[in-house]
Amino acid sequence: MGARAAGSRAEAHRDALAAIYRCGAAYAERLPMLPTALERVAAVCTDELKTLSAARPKVTYLGLESGRASELFSAARKEWLPGLLHAPAWDAHVLVCVNHDLIYTYVDVALGGDGSQQPVIEPRPLSRIETRIAQTFVARLAAALKIAFEPFAATHFAPDGDIGGANPDRLGGPHAPVAIARYRLEAGRCSGELQLAIPDAVLTALKPAFARPPPGRTGTADPGWTQKIRGEINRTQLMMRAVLEDRPRTLAEVASLRVGQILALEATPRSPIRIDCNGEPLLWGEMSQSNGVYTLRVQGFVDREQEFMDDILSG
Repeated sequence: MGARAAGSRAEAHRDALAAIYRCGAAYAERLPMLPTALERVAAVCTDELKTLSAARPKVTYLGLESGRASELFSAARKEWLPGLLHAPAWDAHVLVCVNHDLIYTYVDVALGGDGSQQPVIEPRPLSRIETRIAQTFVARLAAALKIAFEPFAATHFAPDGDIGGANPDRLGGPHAPVAIARYRLEAGRCSGELQLAIPDAVLTALKPAFARPPPGRTGTADPGWTQKIRGEINRTQLMMRAVLEDRPRTLAEVASLRVGQILALEATPRSPIRIDCNGEPLLWGEMSQSNGVYTLRVQGFVDREQEFMDDILSG
C-alpha cells in the first residue's frame, strides 16, 4: 500500500512538473532566444523553397508548446510521418513530424507545380515515391536548422534513418517532455503542417546559449529578416530617364505646339546626357550604338555640389 501511494505521489509530482511547462510562455521566459531561432528556421526554409515553384511556397512559424514524446507517436496520428535528426554537437536527437497534407504540398512544389490544383482531400496511404520525396524535405529542413541555430548553438543536423521509422527512445523515452515548435507550409491553394520536437533535457543543457543574444549582437534583430529586407529593397524598381537637353519655353510656346512640328536642339550626339533616377540627377552618360540600337555609356556620377556652384555662378 505504501509503495502504491509513493508511486501515485511520484506520478502526481511528475504531472505537476509537466504542467509547469505546458505552454510556450515558459520556454520564452527561460530561453528567450529560442523563439528567435525557431522563427529563423521558417525564414531560411522559405528562402530555400521559393526557387522551386512559381507558387512561391512559404513556411510560417506558428508557435511553441509543451508536450510528451508519446503524443507524437500516438496511434491517432496516422496521417503524420515522424523522422529523427541527429545533432552531434548537442549529443542529441530532435524529432520532425510532417503530416500528409504537407507531403502532398511539397511533392507538388518539388515537381514544378504552381499550387493551382485543388488540394488532396481523400485520405490514402502514401506511395513509396511520396515517402522518398518527403525524405528530401526533411534533408532540406536539416540544412535550414543548421543555419538557423548557428548563431546560438551551432551544430549539424543529419537525418537518422528513414522517415516513418523514428524511435521515441532517442528522445529520452515515450514519457520525455519535449518542446514542440509548429510550422505551416503554404503553396498556392495547398498547405500542410510540420512539427519540430526538441527534448526538454536538451534545452536545459543549452540554456546558456538561448538565455541571451549571441556574442557580438546587442539586440534580438534577426539576420534572416535583415537579409530578407535587404533583398526586398534591392528588388525595388526605380524609374530612370535620360535627358539629352533641357529647353525652357513659355506657356504660349507650349500651347502653340502642333503635331509634326520640329523642335531644334543645340545638343549633338557628343553632348553629355544626364540620367535622372526618380526625378533626381544621378549619372552622366554619352550616346553610343550597340547591335544596331542606341545605348548610353555611363561616364560618371553627378557631382551635386559642383552642379550647385555652377548654377550660382551662371546666375
